Amino acid sequence: MSGADHPVTFAAMGTTWWVQCDRVGLAGRAPPLVAQLEAALSRFAADSALSRLNRDREVVDPVLREVVQLALAMREQTAGAFDPTLGLELAAWGYDRDFARLPAPSGRPARRLARLAVGVEDDRVTLDGPGALDLGGIAKGWAADRAAEALRAAGAAWVVVDAGGDLRVSGRPTPLAAADGSVVIVDEGGLATSSTLRRRWTCADGTGAHHLLDPVDARPTAAAVHTATVRAASAAQADAWAKALVVRPALTPVLRALGGHAWLGDTAGRWWTTTKEAA
Repeated sequence: MSGADHPVTFAAMGTTWWVQCDRVGLAGRAPPLVAQLEAALSRFAADSALSRLNRDREVVDPVLREVVQLALAMREQTAGAFDPTLGLELAAWGYDRDFARLPAPSGRPARRLARLAVGVEDDRVTLDGPGALDLGGIAKGWAADRAAEALRAAGAAWVVVDAGGDLRVSGRPTPLAAADGSVVIVDEGGLATSSTLRRRWTCADGTGAHHLLDPVDARPTAAAVHTATVRAASAAQADAWAKALVVRPALTPVLRALGGHAWLGDTAGRWWTTTKEAA
């Protein structure tokens, strides 16, 4: 890119990050910022604010509070198709550590627990009932949003952040790739892809599993749509909606009404967008 600083790549939140902006040396501020956010939001670090919340059922942390509030808002916006309260069920299926360290076979089929109640007051987050929070992808998207905003505030005219496929662009039109191979021009906002074709494993009893659970029964979703790419106002919103549309493809009119856009692929080999529905 013309006038661009050298991109910075680093590992965080279980994936590879790529950050570029137009100010020399500024992208180097992203890794420590993301590391700080990961320290609060990781499900796999025993001393993170999220792990302490799941263990102790109460924690005071402003970063965690902000992401939990966003996750709960996205659950409401997606009519429950995106649900951050399935952490215990996801772990029971076998996804109980960073995916790169996940053995095979692992876990067992799980069932939906009673609804986990999540309370937020000031910076205090509480849990009531069985279960655990899993902020996974939405935390990654939120961190990408924060990194882009921090670099813009520090003087960058434009920024591109790629958090393992959760993308945030700010300041200039940038071509990005959707899952069907389409090129999407984004000048401000986020793009994210979710798919049942990735992060798959086999349980100890031979049952196949993947990381996208249907909140109704806590089983890996068997919806016909296997992949969704979503463009939204932020990377965090795009990530939540991409997961929601794989679980509930019928929610596409809601996304359209909110100004978002999606590209979806199904098991019949069809691809379509929210402006041209499949026949």
